[in-house]
Amino acid sequence: MSLSATNFPAQRVALFGGAFDPFHNGHVAAIRHLLKSPHIDTVLVVPSGDRPDKRGASLASDRYEMTRRGVAAVFGGDPRVEVSDLQVRGEVGYGTIDLVLHFERDPSKKAFVVIGQELLGDLEQWKDAAILKQKAHFLVIQRPGSPRPHLPQGWNVVVLEPFSDGGIAVSSTELRDKIRSGTSVEGLLPKEVLTYCHEKRLYV
Repeated sequence: MSLSATNFPAQRVALFGGAFDPFHNGHVAAIRHLLKSPHIDTVLVVPSGDRPDKRGASLASDRYEMTRRGVAAVFGGDPRVEVSDLQVRGEVGYGTIDLVLHFERDPSKKAFVVIGQELLGDLEQWKDAAILKQKAHFLVIQRPGSPRPHLPQGWNVVVLEPFSDGGIAVSSTELRDKIRSGTSVEGLLPKEVLTYCHEKRLYV
């Protein structure tokens, strides 16, 4: 007798999306933090696709490759962490709701959207917010040193425990400026990512 997927508990997947321009050690710390959470089983890192409203951003193909190399270097063969090109290839639209609806069709997975606490106040302005409010489940990463955030009414939100080590305060904008100016970025991003930046002459 065959068993359907409904006989097994759904895999709880943290959808960690972003531009990753470039992928850095702040992202690494967030992934490690997610892996410690009792709310999820795996982390799917999802670089965003090319968007007309993000002029000046690196190509999606470059951001995907930086992320892929960074994750491979840090997490090696850990099956709990994967990088997806769903949005880079255009298979799924740029909106969070597009990702949520994509994974809703797979009963073997239960998706949780990862966001930083600074985005909580913007959710009502997101694409198809009414549908997102109904269908999405969010995991919120607190900013190091910040108080527990106020939760928006009616949204499915779980706030993760704060980083035990305070996290890593680094931004992609800061890193792009440092790389462009030739300032050392040692300890701020995986060396494999920096090598790729130099190879492709990104941020020069």
